[in-house]
Amino acid sequence: MSRKNFKILLLDAPQSIWKWFDGTLPSPALAVLASYTKTLYDIQVLDLNVDKTPWKTLKERLDGFAPDLVALPCTHTCHVNEVRAALLMIRKLAPKTLVCGGGIHFKVFHKEFLESGLVDFVAMGEGELTFSELCRELSEFKEAAAAGTPVDTENKYGRLKAIDGLSFIYGGGVHTTAPRAQIKDLDKIPFPSYELFPMQHYKIPIYGGNETFGITFGRGCVNKCCFCSESYGWDYTMRRNSPEYAVKHIELLRDNYRRTTFIFADTDFLVNRKWVEGFIDIIKQRKVNIKFHIQTACTTMIRNESLVPELKKIGLFEIMLGTESPFQSVLNKLKSFPLNQKTMIDAMQLVKKYDVLLMAMMFWGTEYDNAETLREGLKFFDKYADITCPNVLTPYPGTPLYEELKAKGKIFVDDMSLYDQSHVIVPAGEMSYAQTRLTYEMGLLRHYNLNPFYYRWLFSKNKFLRINFWHFTKLIWMNALEGFMNPVRYHKKLFAEAEYEAVMGEKWEGGF
Repeated sequence: MSRKNFKILLLDAPQSIWKWFDGTLPSPALAVLASYTKTLYDIQVLDLNVDKTPWKTLKERLDGFAPDLVALPCTHTCHVNEVRAALLMIRKLAPKTLVCGGGIHFKVFHKEFLESGLVDFVAMGEGELTFSELCRELSEFKEAAAAGTPVDTENKYGRLKAIDGLSFIYGGGVHTTAPRAQIKDLDKIPFPSYELFPMQHYKIPIYGGNETFGITFGRGCVNKCCFCSESYGWDYTMRRNSPEYAVKHIELLRDNYRRTTFIFADTDFLVNRKWVEGFIDIIKQRKVNIKFHIQTACTTMIRNESLVPELKKIGLFEIMLGTESPFQSVLNKLKSFPLNQKTMIDAMQLVKKYDVLLMAMMFWGTEYDNAETLREGLKFFDKYADITCPNVLTPYPGTPLYEELKAKGKIFVDDMSLYDQSHVIVPAGEMSYAQTRLTYEMGLLRHYNLNPFYYRWLFSKNKFLRINFWHFTKLIWMNALEGFMNPVRYHKKLFAEAEYEAVMGEKWEGGF
């Protein structure tokens, strides 16, 4: 039943660029929610990530569209300040509008968001069906009120309590309904409604610009690595679209939006051999001409080596390996499955055997790390990888790592907008927090500026490598400069902070 008199704004707050990833994409969550709701309600999508004056635009949309309900995600912890700023603006400029939050950060801190009054509802976990049912109930409440037969408060809350996977304020406290069962068959989820987004503005410069797009063919990961918010967010389960669905998704983006280079963001693309074989067969049958990047685990890479040459035939150009560290004590800390240096080396050598670019993910900052492990770790990965991502250990809320470090009093930064894997949050080894920061910031600067190997790639004949290394050069200097400018405590400004303050008529007071 169509209820076009019920207006929904699907909102993505502006996001400051994550240092190790310079690019923009439409929110996967909002794009799918749009597919569930667009034929039933009057919906609009507002992605402030690609808006030059985001806060002015949000004000104009709230005034002009006057939504009954705003839905917004907070999937990346480092964007929490912009999400909170958007919520404050909605509360001030559109106080009668209802607000529903979703994503990992809302799930972890649902009590804080609800008790603060910033949101009315939080979708806990997988949100498509929860949000659809919420919209149905809220639209019926509005319809009944307009007809002069309003639903009484107890009846309203009785109906809301029947929606699985929902949190809201009831009876003076936070009420969370029964957990929402996961959607078993992901192929039943409609394709994202990309046509409602400004697709021409999305780009990933280090992977080719407007021709590049990031998509995922599944949800979750079966591994339980202590630092990973992805596996936590999906309750340590993994489900996947069928290979047929995956290829149709690619074709949709290729045919309608001229996207031909892809970042396949599945946590372990090679984990299911039969699935990958089916994917390869369909790509070949349909003669889909693309280039793509995948990520996988070292053990999975070794187990499925024979898939790599076949994947290369259909466009594979880069593999990102979850290598983390060459030191066994660190691996034992971080990984949920056995991994050692030999396995890691074998996996990296296999990638290079097939002349595929190798990106190695490195983590530094555990209680087993120090200046030497940073220096030696970077040198180690230089021997094998084309690109090393030197992430600093980040305890994402909800993960076992976060709970452990919080209990030990080791978390020194409470501004979660800095939880982006490039800002030091906890002290490493026996160092103080200040020593850890100095070691990390100066260690990267020394390694990348006094490294002939690195300068060679700045002028590589491989355009992709050249772009990436110039990008990394900028990031390393930005990281060091930020450290020099903020030697005691990091300070991260709100995205377009001056504009926000002008629209709100008040100073931005900081994070959650």
